[in-house]
Amino acid sequence: QDYTLTMYFQQYWRDKRLAYSGIPLNLTLDNRVADQLWVPDTYFLNDKKSFVHGVTVKNRMIRLHPDGTVLYGLRITTTAACMMDLRRYPLDEQNCTLEIESYGYTTDDIEFYWRGGDNAVTGVERIELPQFSIVEHRLVSRNVVFATGAYPRLSLSFRLKRNIGYFILQTYMPSILITILSWVSFWINYDASAARVALGITTVLTMTTINTHLRETLPKIPYVKAIDMYLMGCFVFVFLALLEYAFVNYIFFGRGPQRQKKLDWSGRSGLVLWAGSLGVTTAHASPSIPLQLLPNQHGPREALCVIAESPGGGGAGEGGLCFPWTGTGSLLHAPDWGWSRDLPVPRSALTTELRGPLPGGSVLPAAASVTRCCGPPPIPPYP
Repeated sequence: QDYTLTMYFQQYWRDKRLAYSGIPLNLTLDNRVADQLWVPDTYFLNDKKSFVHGVTVKNRMIRLHPDGTVLYGLRITTTAACMMDLRRYPLDEQNCTLEIESYGYTTDDIEFYWRGGDNAVTGVERIELPQFSIVEHRLVSRNVVFATGAYPRLSLSFRLKRNIGYFILQTYMPSILITILSWVSFWINYDASAARVALGITTVLTMTTINTHLRETLPKIPYVKAIDMYLMGCFVFVFLALLEYAFVNYIFFGRGPQRQKKLDWSGRSGLVLWAGSLGVTTAHASPSIPLQLLPNQHGPREALCVIAESPGGGGAGEGGLCFPWTGTGSLLHAPDWGWSRDLPVPRSALTTELRGPLPGGSVLPAAASVTRCCGPPPIPPYP
């Protein structure tokens, strides 16, 4: 991790060889004079990349005082390393420093100190950062010892507190709303398989996208961050909401055939299947399977009705189940008429196909194979 800082870097020292008299004024010299004067070999220890601005001329200044004091100023932009601890990200605080040191002169040759003490650095309170707020800054002066000797070092330390507003809008609020949205499936009819599965998968994929986007904006670090634990918790809730439906679907509908056995099919030996639409009241019957078109009370679209018929031929008056005819082949599907799943119609020796227009202008949407056999109607796999 690193940060970029643009600053006016000013150094003061006294060179008795440059003292003058007779002129009570300070002298501001051309910046090219700096190449002919002695200047400290100051460098930034944790620097990654730095440069002195050069528009429209090189941004450096030399000013002489009568007593030989030299002011050497530079306008510098530096990118410095900052080792951040992101375990509490994005609720973290960071300490970043700028280390200033002499490269070749030891403490026997030169001493560094902050001119003005704690007020040596100005303008910090006017700095505005998009992601951080500067809580405080500290100035430290010390000597460090290496194999080649002791060197003077100055440190400027910033304590930064990350602003949480961006993450509330970009991470926390979306993840909270998506997690709540995944719980909406608990209030959706358990028969609406397509809606519940689509909602569960969509929320899982959305949480995965948020996690991926967050990881791309952060460095690869070996420890778990606070926001990782939060997003993982949201992901677990979303994923469990999807698993809940699969579990309920297995437990509840797995007992469907046993519950269907409780229905009283005694005295019934046949099936009457018909398709109908609003306004159509009669149709021809097949020799092998009796068909009848009845008014569809649910709207002007084709419907399939399955009715148990008594051995005495009581017919359609004994009740049954109607739902839209949207099936082809041997599968009939009723998405929103109480049976939201495929109803298999077994193929046996006695089969017939219904095709083409029916009286009243109704047209079946597709061919469908149906069968009639002895005994009670086939029990669907779901209640």
